[in-house]
Amino acid sequence: MSSSFVIVTYKPNLKYINDLLTVLPSFSIIIDNSSELKQNEVSGATLLSPQSNTGYAGGANVGIRHALAHNAQWIVVLNQDTVMTKKAVMSLVKYLSKSKPGIYGPYAGGLDPQRWTTIMPSMKTEYISGCCIAIHRDVIAKIGYFFEPYFMYYEEVDYCIRAQRANFPVKLALIEGISHEESVSLGRGSLLHQYYLARNHLLFVSRLAPPRVRRREYLRLPFTMMEHIMRHEYGAFLGVCDFLFHRFGRRGRDV
Repeated sequence: MSSSFVIVTYKPNLKYINDLLTVLPSFSIIIDNSSELKQNEVSGATLLSPQSNTGYAGGANVGIRHALAHNAQWIVVLNQDTVMTKKAVMSLVKYLSKSKPGIYGPYAGGLDPQRWTTIMPSMKTEYISGCCIAIHRDVIAKIGYFFEPYFMYYEEVDYCIRAQRANFPVKLALIEGISHEESVSLGRGSLLHQYYLARNHLLFVSRLAPPRVRRREYLRLPFTMMEHIMRHEYGAFLGVCDFLFHRFGRRGRDV
């Protein structure tokens, strides 16, 4: 098997998922983090429901392990709201078959050089968006899986930086017919949306940023927290607090 497609979902939208299944190869895997789907609703795909919601990173890892166990060379991880045509899927599979082991995808982002916050879209490819990210099995064998404590946001950025440091290419794949609806399951600007972005940015910086960036972010932490308070970004303020107390993974409903 050359390519396997993994759809990670929470509170699944059946229309999105079934639209994808009509164009994807027969060996597709759906990870339902909310355990709401039934196998007969997604015929033709393998449905896996983790015992608990471990977010995008944890769900993707479940699908990746399943695909590797079935000898996939390339694993393409998708959001449920990624839209693809049949021609685009065929073009992507063909593109990957001719590519060196690495990470590829149709949406590329970059990093702000001062703070290492994400920039999407970007003229410089420093990471591939998790809405459609193709990973070769050699990359996984060398650097492992997505870092699950992120839960959601920054996990694909982290993964791409690790891959590049292991000398794998991370490249934009210009495939027509792939789009992303960009629905934000938490609600853009909601407390949880703010929370995960703020907390995980600092986690990402602490793990992988150059020393000069880490020093800058640590020194400006009091100012960062004051900024969030002045902007009434209380979710982001709590995210910074949880970073300081080393609280990672899924945040409870008390945010």
